Amino acid sequence: MSFRKLWNTCLGNLFEHYDTALFSFLAPFLAPLIFPEQEKISALMLTYLLIPLGMIARPIGSLVFGFIGDVYGREKALFLTLMGMAVISGSMAFCPTFEQIGFLSPLFFCLGRILQNFLSAGETMGGAIYLLENTSEKKHDLLGSIYSASTMGGHLLASFGVFLLSHYQMIDSGWRLLYLAGCMTALFGSIARRSTSPMQPIKTTKTSLKTLFSTYRKPLLCIAIVSGFAHATYTIALVLMNGLIPLVTSISKAEIMKINSYLLIFDFSILPLFGWIASKINREKFMMAISLGAFLFAIPLMVSLEGASLITIIGIRMVFVVLGVAFYAPFHAWAQQLIPSNVRYGVISFGYAIGAQLLGSPTAAISLSCFQTTKMISSIAWYWMVLAFGATISLLFSLRVKTSEPLETV
Repeated sequence: MSFRKLWNTCLGNLFEHYDTALFSFLAPFLAPLIFPEQEKISALMLTYLLIPLGMIARPIGSLVFGFIGDVYGREKALFLTLMGMAVISGSMAFCPTFEQIGFLSPLFFCLGRILQNFLSAGETMGGAIYLLENTSEKKHDLLGSIYSASTMGGHLLASFGVFLLSHYQMIDSGWRLLYLAGCMTALFGSIARRSTSPMQPIKTTKTSLKTLFSTYRKPLLCIAIVSGFAHATYTIALVLMNGLIPLVTSISKAEIMKINSYLLIFDFSILPLFGWIASKINREKFMMAISLGAFLFAIPLMVSLEGASLITIIGIRMVFVVLGVAFYAPFHAWAQQLIPSNVRYGVISFGYAIGAQLLGSPTAAISLSCFQTTKMISSIAWYWMVLAFGATISLLFSLRVKTSEPLETV
């Protein structure tokens, strides 16, 4: 694979994740603009509930773009998703607040989130499939982690943009500029991707719903559960903490966003390292060790947050980030070995969409709801622990369902 093709694939993924991550980082600041009549925790919880609204849109999007990618080619599907993201991000910049349009305001943000998730479903896994199918198997863990690093790069750009505006107290009106920037960067990425010549063709067939739900139901379920835990881990580390910590400590939201940006730089930097480590050992056992560690240390980590100092907060969040990075670094290589190439785009995209949206995205809202109901900070970890246990069992089971088809190489 040429450097240009690798660069364009990762660049498109970076721009797409900037657009989808932006709302998550803006949530603590948008909450009083969208739900000004609610108390702080309720407003934040309602805003976080907008994040998993792609629960239906992502699976549908994965089926649509999975079909396009498996039948008409990976390149065409990826170009359409990124171009669509550019249009939706531009539209999100003009979403009205409660002050401007009243209770209809959340509906506009809902629509934007639904359309973003519909398009994103074809990009997230599709780009990784496009990349790894055209490299040798021994490089899959490392290249998969580099691709994941580009995902973190998008999150980093979004977090840094929110931090800058909050630091200079321009967030109330300047958040729209961040969406316009997302529109422009996605357009640039789609043009760069369009200019790349097609890669080695893959023998493809139509992916029917019967195939998805019957023939590949076991690996599909494994991918969904593991994706749910991976998504939940990042949600806790890089989304939930931004709104939770100012509620249980004296640290401000602006300070939290500054820390968040540094954590994303750390995340971005260590992903290739863990991809390299995973390539030297058994993927499943490595990922199982991480999910078991999360299950065992979840409650102690959460209990340590209440009233913690800035240094302690940074240390705890770094632990969450390391767990997320270590688990996700070999994910793409692990998922691709379960599914043959002719239905890979559709099955993996659909499994990831179901897991990330149905299980992972509601993490912030469910965790805050547990905290609000029980008044126990340890309850924030309960849902994450359930997902960690499910991921461990799924990884163990996946050892028995690996595809016998050799992976493509160039």
